[in-house]
Amino acid sequence: MHFLIDISPAELDALWREPPYTLAGANELFSGNDIMTTGEEDHSPDQNVEPEPEPEVGSYWKEKEAFTRGSTVSLAVGERFSSDVLLVFGGRRRSSGEPDAHLQEALRTRLRVVESNSQDVIQLFKDLSARLLSVHAEKDCFVITFKTVEEIWKFSTYLSLGFVARCLENFLCDQTLWLDSARLSDIEICVTVDEEHLATLYLGLLLQEGSFFAKALNHSEHSEEEDLVYRKNDLVMVRDTGQESMWEGTLLAGGQHGLVPVHSMQPLPYPFYQWFLRKYPGTAGGSPLTKAQFDHPVVIGTCVATVDHNPTGQDELQFSRGDLIEVVGLLLTGLDMFIGRHFSSGQTGFVQKTHVRPENIKPLDGQLVFLSEEEKATLSQFNPCAEQYYSGLLNKLSTTDISTVYRLDRLDESDFVYIKNQPKQEPKPPVSARQSMISEKSDTPPYHSSPRPSFYASQSHLERYNEALSFSLDDTFKEMDEFEEDPPHYLDENSWEAEEAELCDPTLTLLNQDHFQEPFQALYDLSYSFLETTFSGFQEEELLQHLESVREGAKKNRMHWAHRRVCFLLGRLCAKKSKYSQARVYFEEALGVPVGGFFDRLLLIALYTNLTAIYLKQRLMDKLHLTLEKASALLLCLPDHSFCSVDEFEVLKLILRRSVVESDKYLEARTCYLIVSLFLRLGKTEDALPFVERLQFLTINLSAEAGRPIAPVDLNWTLSRLYHKKYMPYLSLASLSLDSGEDRTLQDAFQKIELFIKNSVRLNPQWREGTSLLPAQIVVYLQQALSIASRGNDLRTQRDLCLSLACVYQQHGALEKAVQCAQRAVQTGGHISEEEGFEASVLLAWLLVLTGEPEEAAVTLQPLLQSLHETDSPTQRGVVYNLLALCLRKEGRVQEAARHFYCALQISRENGNKRNEALALANLGCLALSVAAPVLAEHFLLRSLRLFLELTETPTDGEHVQAFLWLGRSYRDRGRSQDVRVSYEMALLIAIQAKNLHSQMVVAKVLSHLYTDLLLYGQCIIYYEHCVALSRELKDKRLEGEYLEVLSSLYLSLNTEKSSRKSLDYTKQSLRISIDLGKREEESETWLQVGRIYYLIQEDELADMYLQAAVKTALRVNDPYFAMSIYEEAGDVFFKGHRNRIAALPFYRDGSLPFARSVKDVQSEFRLLSKLTELLMNLEQYEEALQYAVLAVQISTTTGDRLKERTAFHRLATVYICLQQYEMAENYYLKSLSLCSTVLEHPREARYYVKVYCRLGDLTLHKLKDAFDAVGYFHLALAAALEDRQNPQALYVVYMKLAEIHANHMPDAELSQGYMDSAQALRKELARDTGPDA
Repeated sequence: MHFLIDISPAELDALWREPPYTLAGANELFSGNDIMTTGEEDHSPDQNVEPEPEPEVGSYWKEKEAFTRGSTVSLAVGERFSSDVLLVFGGRRRSSGEPDAHLQEALRTRLRVVESNSQDVIQLFKDLSARLLSVHAEKDCFVITFKTVEEIWKFSTYLSLGFVARCLENFLCDQTLWLDSARLSDIEICVTVDEEHLATLYLGLLLQEGSFFAKALNHSEHSEEEDLVYRKNDLVMVRDTGQESMWEGTLLAGGQHGLVPVHSMQPLPYPFYQWFLRKYPGTAGGSPLTKAQFDHPVVIGTCVATVDHNPTGQDELQFSRGDLIEVVGLLLTGLDMFIGRHFSSGQTGFVQKTHVRPENIKPLDGQLVFLSEEEKATLSQFNPCAEQYYSGLLNKLSTTDISTVYRLDRLDESDFVYIKNQPKQEPKPPVSARQSMISEKSDTPPYHSSPRPSFYASQSHLERYNEALSFSLDDTFKEMDEFEEDPPHYLDENSWEAEEAELCDPTLTLLNQDHFQEPFQALYDLSYSFLETTFSGFQEEELLQHLESVREGAKKNRMHWAHRRVCFLLGRLCAKKSKYSQARVYFEEALGVPVGGFFDRLLLIALYTNLTAIYLKQRLMDKLHLTLEKASALLLCLPDHSFCSVDEFEVLKLILRRSVVESDKYLEARTCYLIVSLFLRLGKTEDALPFVERLQFLTINLSAEAGRPIAPVDLNWTLSRLYHKKYMPYLSLASLSLDSGEDRTLQDAFQKIELFIKNSVRLNPQWREGTSLLPAQIVVYLQQALSIASRGNDLRTQRDLCLSLACVYQQHGALEKAVQCAQRAVQTGGHISEEEGFEASVLLAWLLVLTGEPEEAAVTLQPLLQSLHETDSPTQRGVVYNLLALCLRKEGRVQEAARHFYCALQISRENGNKRNEALALANLGCLALSVAAPVLAEHFLLRSLRLFLELTETPTDGEHVQAFLWLGRSYRDRGRSQDVRVSYEMALLIAIQAKNLHSQMVVAKVLSHLYTDLLLYGQCIIYYEHCVALSRELKDKRLEGEYLEVLSSLYLSLNTEKSSRKSLDYTKQSLRISIDLGKREEESETWLQVGRIYYLIQEDELADMYLQAAVKTALRVNDPYFAMSIYEEAGDVFFKGHRNRIAALPFYRDGSLPFARSVKDVQSEFRLLSKLTELLMNLEQYEEALQYAVLAVQISTTTGDRLKERTAFHRLATVYICLQQYEMAENYYLKSLSLCSTVLEHPREARYYVKVYCRLGDLTLHKLKDAFDAVGYFHLALAAALEDRQNPQALYVVYMKLAEIHANHMPDAELSQGYMDSAQALRKELARDTGPDA
C-alpha cells in the first residue's frame, strides 16, 4: 500500500519559509517578505548583483496586538481565528487517482467504532504530539490542537515524514487488507491539513510563549542607551515586554541585553530551530559569509587559484595564481575553507574559498547529496538499540506441530474452525543451524563498510566512560573563573630517567612516526582506549608525569611528531579532568610544532576540534576565529569523521547555528549528520532522535529540491529502532513500514520482522509473544525477507519463510494464498532433501483439506506414506495416516477412513503419545457420528476424554472442548437432554479454565441454543450475556451487535415491564454498534425496534421519535424499497396496536405509499391502500376511507390476483355501508361474489358465500325494506351453508332468519314453522355435541 501525505517535506519547507498569511486582511499585515522567510542569500556567481532592498519598517509586526488579543491564541484574524486543526484522511486508487469508496468506507467504519470509545485514538494522537479534540467519522477527519511550540514542531515533523499517514494506516486498516498484495499495491491513503492554518498557529504559539528566537533583518540603529546593538543576521532571543514597538532582546553572539524594535526581528522559521536554541544555548554570531563562484552547495573536483598565497596560518596550502588544486573530500560553499591538494607539489592544506574559482567541479552523485558512499553505508548499518537479531526467530515463525500432532476432524459448520497450527512442542531435529545459514550461506551482498576503522567501534569502552553532552554556564566557565595558571613548560629532570634513557624511550619511538599508523587510532578515539592499550600499565597521574617527561625529551631531541602527539595526549587527559586551561596550552603547543599536519589527518582533526571546543567553552572569542574555520572544514569536509571527544559537539552546535543564520540547508544537513553520528556513537539515543528526524526531513527535502526521486540515505530504519527504544510503538511501526532501503541484507529483514512483532505486541496485547497468532501485516515483512533470500542459494531459509507465510495466511483465513506458499515450500524443500520437504508437504496436504480438496491432499500424502515405511519415523507415519483418513471421510469412503484412523491410533499407542491417541479416538467418534452411530461415537469419545484429562502440559483445550461437544451431540441424537447439558457445560468449564475466548464463544452459543430448545429462556439469557462479554473482550463489534439483538428478543419474549426495559437497553446498545459500524440498514431496523419496545411500554412519544429516526436513517440508504418497508413497519407499530392508531397515518400515507408508487410496486401499493382504508374506517373518517378503497379496487385489477380484487370490492362495499349508501354496497358485495371460484374445491370455501349472502339479506330486509330480495339472499345463504356441514352454527342462523321473515315480513305460517323446526332440531344436535357445558 502506498500512503501519501499532501504536505510533503518540500512543501512544508516552503511553507515555513513563506507561509501565505492571507486570512482576513493578513496580506496587509504581512506585506513584502513574509514573517517566516529564512532570508536566503543569492548564490549567483555574478558579484555585481544589486543588494536586496531593506524590508519596510513595520511590515512584519504591524498591528501586533492582532496576534495576542485575548487569553487564547488569537492570530492575524483576531478573535475569529480558531486553534483547532482539521486532519482529513482519504483513500484512493493509484492507478486512476479516483477515490476508493470501499477503502474509504472501511476506514470510516473503523473510525466510527473508535469514535464511541476514543481512548485508543487519544493515545495515538498523544504519541503524535497532538491533542485530540473530536472525531468526525462522517467527515473523514479528526479535530486536533496544539498548546506548545514543541508539540506543533513534533507533529509537523511526523506529518512531513509520512508518519501520521502510516500511523492511521496501522490504526484504521483491517487486518485482512494486508493479505491482498494486489489491492495493497493499488491503493493509497492521503492525509491533509490546512498548512496555512498550521503555520499561523505556530506563529501564535511563539507569541503566546512570550520569548522566542529571531534573526535580525538589518543592522541596529543605536539611538538610546538601553537599545541593543546588533548586526544583520544576528540571532537574538526576543522577549515580549508588553510594549508596542520595542521588546527585550538578548544577543546570542555575546549575551548582551537591550531593547530591539519588533519590526526588525524575524522569528526563526522552523520549530526545530526554536527547540534547538532553547535546548542547547550558546553563542551564535552573524559573521558575513564570503561568496564564491560555485553553482552547487556541495561539490568535488578541482579548482584554479586566483591569487598568490603564502601561508600565514598553520597547515595552510601554499600556491600561486593559476595552480590547480584538487578538493580533498568535499567543498561546502557554506564554509570559508576547504581542504585542498596541490596538483604539482602534492602538498595538502587549508584553502580559502575566495582564493580559487571552479575549474572541473561537479556536485555529489544524485544518490549522495551531502554524504560520501562510506558515510551512507555506515549510517544505514548502525543499530542504535544495540540489540542483536534473535537467531531463533525464523525457526519460531516457520516450525509448527503439523508433522508431529494429529489434526482433528470437523463434522459440520457448527463445529470449531479447524484447530490452528501451534508452535512445535518437541525440539526439531538438528537439520541445520539456521542462523549460520543466514549469515554464512546467504549470497545476499551486505553493506560494504569503510576501509577505515569505523567511529562506531569500541562500544565497550564507552560503557565504562561517558562524558556529558550538555554543559551549564557554571560548568562551562568553571575553569576560566578559577584563573588557573598555565602549566609549566618543563618538569624536574630528576623525576625520570637520564637524558640518554630519553633517547631510547619506546614511547618516543612510537609517537615519532611521521605518518599515521594503525596503533595511533587508540590515541585519538572517543573512548580514551589508549589508557587501556598503549599505556595500560600506568595510573592517570603516573601517565601525566610520564608524558611530561616524554614531551621534554621530544622537545630536546627535536622529535617533532612525538612532540605534537604527546602534547595532544596531555591535552586530552587535562580536558578529561575538566582542566580546560591546561588542556588549551597543550593543544596550542601541539599545533605550534612545525610538522605537516595532514600526514596524520586524524591527529590534526582531533587537535583543531578539541582546541576550538575549549575556546568556545572559555569564550575566548579573540582566539576562536583562528581555529573555527579550520575545525569546521576538518569536521565537515573530510568524510567518515572519527570523533575523539564529546566536546566536538560544541563546535557542531556553533556550525549548526551558523547554518540557521545563513539558511544553508546543506550545511545544516551535514552538521546534523555528524551530530547524529556522535550521539549514536555515545549511545545517547534520546538526544540523537530530534537530529535524526531533522536529518531525514532535510534529506527528503534537498532531494526533492534537486529533482532527485531518492534521498541519499533512508533513516526510517534507524528511526524505527529509536522509537522502539523510546517505547513509541505507533511511530516505530510507521517508520518501519516507510523503510525503503534497497540494499537491506537478510539479517536486516529478520530484524525488521522482530521489531514489527515487538511493537505490535505493545499495541495489541492479544498478539502475545510465544503464541502462534501473528498480525496480518507481518506478511509484508516476510515477503520482503523472502525476496532477499531468493537472490541467494540458501534454500532452507527460503523454505522456512514460505512456511511462515503459509501459517500466517492460514491463521487469517486466506487459505488459497496459504496453499500457494506451501506449494513453493514443498518445491524448495525438495531441492534440499526428502526430509526437508516433509513438513511442507504435510502442511500443504492439511491446507488442501481445509480448502475442500481432499483428492489433491491424498495425492500429496500417498508418496509420503510410502517413503515413511522405509524409515523409523512412526509419529510422522501416524500424522499421514490421520490426514489420509480425513481425506477419505470427506470423499465418503468411511470404511477406509476408519482403517486409517485405527492405524494412526495404534501408532500413537505404541509410541506412548497420549495426545495423538486422544485425537485419533476423537476422530473415530466424529466418524461414527457422521454415519449416525451415536452409541459407538460415545464409546470412542469417552475414551478420548479420559486421555485429554491426563494431559496437562500441552495446549489441548480446543481439542478437549470439541470432544465434549461431540459427546453432547451423541447424547442429543438419543434424546438424553440431561447428559447433553452436562457435556456442554463441562466443555465451557474447560474453555474458561484455559482462558480460551474462542472456545468459550462456541460453547456458550451451543448452550444457548440448547436451552432455547428446552424453553429455559433464563438459562439461555445467561449464556448469551456471556457471549456479549466475550465479544467485547475480543473487540468484535459485529458479534457483539448480533448477540445484543438476540438478548433483546429473548427479554422481550418474557413479556414483563422489567424484561421489556432490559430488552430496550440491549437494543440501544446494539443500535450504537450499528451506527459505529456504518451499517445503515441494520441501524434503521434497530431504531425501529427501539420504537416498537417504547410503544409496548406505553411511551408513545418516545416511540414516535425513534420511528422517525428509523425513517430518516432509511432515507440515507438511497434504496426506495428499503425506505418503503421501514415506513410501513413504522406505521404497523401503531396500526397493529391498541393505542394512538392515528399515528400510523403519516407513515403510510406520506411515506410508504409514495415510495410504492415511485417504484411501481403494485402489490405493496394495494396492501398500503387496504391498511389506510381500514385505519380510516376505524377512525370513522369514512369519506377519506372511500377514496383509498376506490383506489384499492383500481390497483387490485392490475395485480392479477382475483383474491385481492375480491377483497378490494368487499372492503369498498363495507365503506358504502358505513356511508349508508346501501345500493352501492349491495352492488359491490355482488361484485365481490362474482370473483369467487365457480366450483368449490373445498366445503370451507362456502363460508364466504354464507357470510356475504347473509349480510346482503340483512341489508335488503332492514335497510332497503325489500323482503322478497332478502328471502332470495337467505335462500342462497342456506344453499351455501348446507355445503359446509362443519359450520352448523351458520346454518342455524340462516334457518332462524328465514323463519323470522316468513313470520313477520312475508307471513307464511307453514314455512315459518318448518324453518323453526329445522333450527330447533339443529340446536338440539349442537347441544348434544357440545355436552352439558355448552
